[in-house]
Amino acid sequence: EALAYGRHIISTEINAVTDNPLVFPESGDVLSGGNFHGEAIAMALDMLAIAAAELANISERRIASLMDSNMSELPPFIAYVPGLHSGFMIAQVTAAALVSENKVLAYPSSVDSVPTSANQEDHVSMGSIAARNALSIVENTENVLAIEALCAAQGIDLRRPLQPGRGTMAAFHTLRKNIPRLQEDRPLAPEIGKAAEMIRAGEFTKAVQSFMNNSQSIKIGV
Repeated sequence: EALAYGRHIISTEINAVTDNPLVFPESGDVLSGGNFHGEAIAMALDMLAIAAAELANISERRIASLMDSNMSELPPFIAYVPGLHSGFMIAQVTAAALVSENKVLAYPSSVDSVPTSANQEDHVSMGSIAARNALSIVENTENVLAIEALCAAQGIDLRRPLQPGRGTMAAFHTLRKNIPRLQEDRPLAPEIGKAAEMIRAGEFTKAVQSFMNNSQSIKIGV
Protein backbone atom coordinates (compact mmCIF):
# COMPACT_ATOMS: atom_id res chain seq x y z
CA GLU A 1 0.00 0.00 0.00
CA ALA A 2 2.87 2.36 0.77
CA LEU A 3 4.40 1.68 -2.64
CA ALA A 4 1.06 2.16 -4.39
CA TYR A 5 0.54 5.46 -2.58
CA GLY A 6 4.02 6.67 -3.50
CA ARG A 7 3.57 5.68 -7.13
CA HIS A 8 0.24 7.52 -7.31
CA ILE A 9 1.56 10.73 -5.75
CA ILE A 10 4.79 10.81 -7.74
CA SER A 11 2.98 10.05 -11.01
CA THR A 12 0.52 12.85 -10.31
CA GLU A 13 3.25 15.36 -9.50
CA ILE A 14 5.41 14.41 -12.49
CA ASN A 15 2.47 15.14 -14.79
CA ALA A 16 1.40 18.31 -12.98
CA VAL A 17 2.23 21.92 -13.86
CA THR A 18 4.79 23.32 -11.42
CA ASP A 19 5.31 26.78 -12.91
CA ASN A 20 4.79 29.93 -10.90
CA PRO A 21 2.89 31.90 -12.02
CA LEU A 22 0.58 29.89 -14.26
CA VAL A 23 -0.11 31.71 -17.53
CA PHE A 24 -3.25 30.95 -19.56
CA PRO A 25 -2.86 32.69 -22.96
CA GLU A 26 -6.38 31.84 -24.12
CA SER A 27 -8.09 33.61 -21.23
CA GLY A 28 -5.33 36.03 -20.35
CA ASP A 29 -5.29 34.83 -16.74
CA VAL A 30 -2.11 34.79 -14.68
CA LEU A 31 -2.33 32.86 -11.41
CA SER A 32 0.38 32.89 -8.77
CA GLY A 33 0.74 29.99 -6.35
CA GLY A 34 3.15 27.56 -4.76
CA ASN A 35 2.87 24.92 -7.46
CA PHE A 36 6.62 24.37 -7.30
CA HIS A 37 6.45 23.14 -3.69
CA GLY A 38 7.66 19.53 -3.51
CA GLU A 39 6.09 18.58 -0.17
CA ALA A 40 3.81 15.91 -1.63
CA ILE A 41 6.70 14.13 -3.35
CA ALA A 42 8.90 14.48 -0.27
CA MET A 43 6.25 12.84 1.92
CA ALA A 44 5.70 10.06 -0.62
CA LEU A 45 9.43 9.36 -0.77
CA ASP A 46 9.65 9.35 3.02
CA MET A 47 6.89 6.74 3.13
CA LEU A 48 8.66 4.70 0.44
CA ALA A 49 11.89 4.87 2.46
CA ILE A 50 10.18 3.70 5.64
CA ALA A 51 8.44 0.83 3.82
CA ALA A 52 11.71 -0.33 2.22
CA ALA A 53 13.53 -0.08 5.54
CA GLU A 54 10.88 -2.23 7.20
CA LEU A 55 11.17 -4.81 4.41
CA ALA A 56 14.91 -5.01 5.11
CA ASN A 57 14.26 -5.34 8.85
CA ILE A 58 12.03 -8.37 8.30
CA SER A 59 14.51 -9.91 5.87
CA GLU A 60 17.41 -9.52 8.29
CA ARG A 61 15.42 -11.29 11.02
CA ARG A 62 14.87 -14.26 8.71
CA ILE A 63 18.60 -14.30 7.96
CA ALA A 64 19.35 -14.29 11.70
CA SER A 65 16.98 -17.23 12.21
CA LEU A 66 18.87 -19.23 9.59
CA MET A 67 22.16 -18.51 11.38
CA ASP A 68 20.85 -19.89 14.70
CA SER A 69 20.94 -23.69 14.65
CA ASN A 70 18.51 -23.79 17.59
CA MET A 71 15.89 -22.14 15.41
CA SER A 72 16.70 -23.48 11.95
CA GLU A 73 17.90 -27.00 12.86
CA LEU A 74 20.62 -26.39 10.29
CA PRO A 75 24.39 -26.29 10.95
CA PRO A 76 25.51 -23.09 12.73
CA PHE A 77 25.76 -20.18 10.30
CA ILE A 78 24.63 -22.65 7.60
CA ALA A 79 28.28 -23.65 7.10
CA TYR A 80 29.08 -27.03 5.56
CA VAL A 81 31.85 -27.55 8.13
CA PRO A 82 30.97 -25.47 11.21
CA GLY A 83 33.99 -24.49 13.28
CA LEU A 84 36.33 -24.71 10.30
CA HIS A 85 34.31 -22.31 8.14
CA SER A 86 32.24 -19.32 9.26
CA GLY A 87 29.56 -19.79 6.62
CA PHE A 88 27.27 -16.77 6.34
CA MET A 89 28.10 -15.29 9.75
CA ILE A 90 29.76 -12.15 8.35
CA ALA A 91 27.04 -11.81 5.71
CA GLN A 92 24.46 -11.60 8.51
CA VAL A 93 26.60 -8.96 10.23
CA THR A 94 26.57 -7.02 6.95
CA ALA A 95 22.79 -7.28 6.77
CA ALA A 96 22.51 -6.05 10.36
CA ALA A 97 24.73 -3.06 9.55
CA LEU A 98 22.65 -2.19 6.49
CA VAL A 99 19.33 -2.28 8.34
CA SER A 100 20.85 -0.15 11.10
CA GLU A 101 21.92 2.41 8.50
CA ASN A 102 18.43 2.31 7.02
CA LYS A 103 16.90 3.22 10.36
CA VAL A 104 18.97 6.41 10.43
CA LEU A 105 18.17 7.26 6.81
CA ALA A 106 14.44 6.58 7.32
CA TYR A 107 13.99 9.68 9.49
CA PRO A 108 11.43 11.73 7.51
CA SER A 109 13.16 14.50 5.58
CA SER A 110 9.85 16.26 4.94
CA VAL A 111 9.48 17.28 8.60
CA ASP A 112 12.56 19.48 8.29
CA SER A 113 12.75 22.92 6.70
CA VAL A 114 15.45 25.58 6.26
CA PRO A 115 14.36 28.95 4.77
CA THR A 116 16.18 29.94 1.57
CA SER A 117 16.27 32.79 -0.98
CA ALA A 118 16.40 35.58 1.59
CA ASN A 119 13.40 34.02 3.34
CA GLN A 120 11.30 34.22 0.18
CA GLU A 121 11.13 30.43 0.28
CA ASP A 122 10.43 30.30 3.99
CA HIS A 123 9.22 26.69 4.00
CA VAL A 124 10.97 24.09 1.84
CA SER A 125 10.12 20.44 1.28
CA MET A 126 13.58 18.86 1.56
CA GLY A 127 12.41 16.63 -1.27
CA SER A 128 15.89 16.18 -2.72
CA ILE A 129 17.17 14.76 0.56
CA ALA A 130 14.10 12.53 0.80
CA ALA A 131 14.88 11.20 -2.69
CA ARG A 132 18.55 10.57 -1.91
CA ASN A 133 17.75 8.80 1.35
CA ALA A 134 15.03 6.71 -0.27
CA LEU A 135 17.45 5.62 -3.00
CA SER A 136 20.11 4.66 -0.43
CA ILE A 137 17.58 2.66 1.58
CA VAL A 138 16.31 0.83 -1.51
CA GLU A 139 19.88 -0.08 -2.51
CA ASN A 140 20.64 -1.27 1.03
CA THR A 141 17.44 -3.29 1.05
CA GLU A 142 18.32 -4.94 -2.25
CA ASN A 143 21.60 -6.08 -0.69
CA VAL A 144 19.86 -7.39 2.44
CA LEU A 145 17.39 -9.33 0.29
CA ALA A 146 20.32 -10.64 -1.76
CA ILE A 147 21.96 -11.96 1.42
CA GLU A 148 18.69 -13.61 2.41
CA ALA A 149 18.43 -15.25 -1.01
CA LEU A 150 21.95 -16.68 -0.68
CA CYS A 151 21.24 -17.92 2.84
CA ALA A 152 17.90 -19.46 1.89
CA ALA A 153 19.49 -21.27 -1.06
CA GLN A 154 22.24 -22.59 1.23
CA GLY A 155 19.57 -23.85 3.62
CA ILE A 156 17.82 -25.68 0.78
CA ASP A 157 21.12 -27.33 -0.20
CA LEU A 158 21.74 -28.42 3.39
CA ARG A 159 18.21 -29.84 3.67
CA ARG A 160 18.57 -32.22 0.75
CA PRO A 161 16.95 -34.57 -0.17
CA LEU A 162 14.03 -32.52 1.17
CA GLN A 163 12.72 -29.93 -1.28
CA PRO A 164 10.62 -26.79 -0.86
CA GLY A 165 7.59 -25.88 -2.94
CA ARG A 166 8.00 -25.81 -6.69
CA GLY A 167 7.66 -22.03 -6.88
CA THR A 168 10.48 -21.67 -4.37
CA MET A 169 12.52 -24.18 -6.34
CA ALA A 170 12.09 -22.06 -9.47
CA ALA A 171 13.68 -19.13 -7.64
CA PHE A 172 16.35 -21.44 -6.20
CA HIS A 173 17.39 -22.77 -9.62
CA THR A 174 17.51 -19.22 -10.99
CA LEU A 175 19.96 -18.26 -8.26
CA ARG A 176 22.07 -21.40 -8.61
CA LYS A 177 22.53 -20.79 -12.34
CA ASN A 178 24.63 -17.78 -11.37
CA ILE A 179 25.91 -18.43 -7.84
CA PRO A 180 27.20 -21.77 -6.48
CA ARG A 181 26.62 -22.99 -2.95
CA LEU A 182 29.09 -22.01 -0.23
CA GLN A 183 31.04 -25.14 0.73
CA GLU A 184 34.06 -23.29 2.13
CA ASP A 185 34.68 -19.68 3.07
CA ARG A 186 35.23 -17.22 0.22
CA PRO A 187 34.60 -13.50 -0.32
CA LEU A 188 30.85 -13.06 -0.73
CA ALA A 189 30.73 -9.42 -1.85
CA PRO A 190 30.69 -10.26 -5.60
CA GLU A 191 27.93 -12.82 -5.10
CA ILE A 192 25.84 -10.52 -2.93
CA GLY A 193 26.20 -7.90 -5.65
CA LYS A 194 25.17 -10.39 -8.33
CA ALA A 195 22.12 -11.51 -6.36
CA ALA A 196 21.17 -7.86 -5.79
CA GLU A 197 21.38 -7.26 -9.56
CA MET A 198 19.09 -10.24 -10.12
CA ILE A 199 16.58 -8.86 -7.62
CA ARG A 200 16.75 -5.43 -9.27
CA ALA A 201 16.13 -7.00 -12.68
CA GLY A 202 13.16 -8.99 -11.34
CA GLU A 203 14.70 -12.34 -12.30
CA PHE A 204 13.33 -14.23 -9.28
CA THR A 205 9.87 -12.77 -9.77
CA LYS A 206 9.91 -13.71 -13.45
CA ALA A 207 11.01 -17.27 -12.63
CA VAL A 208 8.24 -17.79 -10.09
CA GLN A 209 5.60 -16.11 -12.27
CA SER A 210 6.63 -18.27 -15.23
CA PHE A 211 6.22 -21.39 -13.10
CA MET A 212 2.84 -20.21 -11.79
CA ASN A 213 1.60 -19.40 -15.30
CA ASN A 214 2.68 -22.82 -16.58
CA SER A 215 1.03 -24.55 -13.63
CA GLN A 216 -2.20 -22.65 -14.22
CA SER A 217 -2.14 -23.60 -17.90
CA ILE A 218 -1.78 -27.27 -16.97
CA LYS A 219 -4.68 -27.07 -14.47
CA ILE A 220 -7.12 -25.58 -16.97
CA GLY A 221 -5.94 -27.87 -19.77
CA VAL A 222 -4.41 -25.25 -22.05
